[in-house]
This record gives sequence, structure tokens and C-alpha cells, in this order.
Amino acid sequence: MNENKTKGNLQKAINFITKLSSSKREKLMSILKKVNEVQSSNLTTKEKAKEIKRIMWSDQSTNTKLFIGAFLGAVTGLFIFGTGGIGIAALGTGVGVWGWLATAAGGAFISSLIQNYEKKENED
Repeated sequence: MNENKTKGNLQKAINFITKLSSSKREKLMSILKKVNEVQSSNLTTKEKAKEIKRIMWSDQSTNTKLFIGAFLGAVTGLFIFGTGGIGIAALGTGVGVWGWLATAAGGAFISSLIQNYEKKENED
């Protein structure tokens, strides 16, 4: 993926987060930071995918799943499928999203998203 497209997708993710209410924004950033810790761990890719799914999906309330699902569908889907949506069925049962988040590419995206979002917050 070229650098301009990556930056554009990253900006879309930051825009999505900034439009959330402050409580949802704090919750999502907290979840993303936990995911980032898993991505940096010594677990295998399969173990990382399972742990990321637990953190982002299995351990969440229905309300939290709604905005996490929207985040994954609107943003992560751009990287995986090149479109704006991946379908809610893939979020609950598919390994594509979780597997991608467990890879170096997914890790770089989440890490960059956190850093750029926090930088933007400090500038505002």
C-alpha cells in the first residue's frame, strides 16, 4: 500500500475517533492501547489474534461492540479489503480482522493511530 493511501486511512481513523463522545473515545483508546501491548508481546500470531479478539470483542458489552464494530468496519476494512465495510458477521466469527491486527501491518497501524491521535489531541 502506498504511503499516501496509508496516511489517508490513518486520518480517516483519527477522524472517526474524534467524532465519538469523550467516554467512547476514551474507551476505544484504552482498548487500542491494550491491543498494542498484545501486538508487542512474544505471543505467536495465532495467540495474538485470539487475545486481540478477546480484548476488542468477546470481553465487551453490546454497546461497546457497536462502536468497535463501526471502527473496524469503517477503518480496518480499508486496509484489509480496500473498502469501507467488512460486514458485521466477519467481526464476530471471522479471523481476518483479528489475524490482520495480530500482524506487523496491523500493529504498525494501531501504534501509528495511537501516536497520531495523541499528537492531534495535544495540538488542539
